[in-house]
Amino acid sequence: MMDKPTFITDPTYKQWVNDIERRFRSQQIKAVVQVNSCKIEFYWSIGRDICEMNVEQRYGDGVIKTLSQDLRMKIPEVKGLTPGGLYYCKRFYLLYNKVFEIFPQLGEKSVPQLGEILTPLHSVSTDTNIQPLNIFAIPWGHHKVLIDNFESEPHKALFYAAKTLQNGWSRAVLENMIGDKGKNNGLYERQGNAVNNFPATLMQPTGDLAKELINDPINLSFVKLKEKLSEDNLKQAMVRHVNELLLALGSGFAYMGKEYLLTVAGKEQFSDLLFYNTRIHAYVVVEVKITEFESSDLGQLSGYMSLVNHILKTDIDNPTIGLLICRSKNNMFAQYCLEGYTQPIAVTAYEGIGILPANFNDTLPSIEDLKNEIKEKDKEKIS
Repeated sequence: MMDKPTFITDPTYKQWVNDIERRFRSQQIKAVVQVNSCKIEFYWSIGRDICEMNVEQRYGDGVIKTLSQDLRMKIPEVKGLTPGGLYYCKRFYLLYNKVFEIFPQLGEKSVPQLGEILTPLHSVSTDTNIQPLNIFAIPWGHHKVLIDNFESEPHKALFYAAKTLQNGWSRAVLENMIGDKGKNNGLYERQGNAVNNFPATLMQPTGDLAKELINDPINLSFVKLKEKLSEDNLKQAMVRHVNELLLALGSGFAYMGKEYLLTVAGKEQFSDLLFYNTRIHAYVVVEVKITEFESSDLGQLSGYMSLVNHILKTDIDNPTIGLLICRSKNNMFAQYCLEGYTQPIAVTAYEGIGILPANFNDTLPSIEDLKNEIKEKDKEKIS
């Protein structure tokens, strides 16, 4: 007969139980990643075989359809072996096989093994900040998006693959970051383009990393205004969609507040937006302008940065960074203006804001209208 359970209040015991749970959850996550990695490795091997064996030249154009039928009969439990899926395997292999040197862990292997690290032959981008890169850790659906968009541009595919791993992007976020196909308006084109004085004001490698984190232009297409465009309306709309705003700004941004109060000697000042960047460990003061960049905009921003450095910054934080977001800018003029400042500042523009008609809500039925309409429909059914 089993003894009755003992009620234990010892904190050490409770901590031990919590540790066991954490270990289990961690193993669950590792198992999911491992299963995904094995699947991607398998798809890679099929693509390699199709290419290296020249099966289409050897057996004819219909071989992929035949191969699909044979494989699905032999291993029906494996999904994705349709003719279209096999073509993706081939394209997957062709996209990366020329770009990577493969360093096997044990002996020579023509197929990268689970968890093996792939290192680019050529520099993918100094902005990725992820070396080395394990492409097998990325879900297959993400790979298909990269294949469809960058079949002949492996450097761009690797850039987005690295960002996906770094930030844990969903497929929808990845597609949004890539932008419209053929228009070159994705994160690859935006990242690191802001005018800045970081090389002269920040220690390395912090300066290069800070430059990488800020996009230009910043895509604010998630902002839809039905009021007239004003700085206050724009800031409110940006904060209402703060999750989208964080992605639009760049990597590692955490939102601290709007019209953030900074008080010194009884005098109150309010910065437009305040963020903290977890990758460079620094506060980021953001000022928003709906006009073209002017040199006078930098003075106010610089003042807020000084206040943050004195009030909020600690010894473990890097110097506060300033970010001026304006409607447009002349890059050369902005660069010259920044030379007079010893604090790290970047200037970027925004795009994509939509202005809705003032009576936009009136054109759509309210929730109450929809409820009443449903009730009427139900009455008609009963009668």
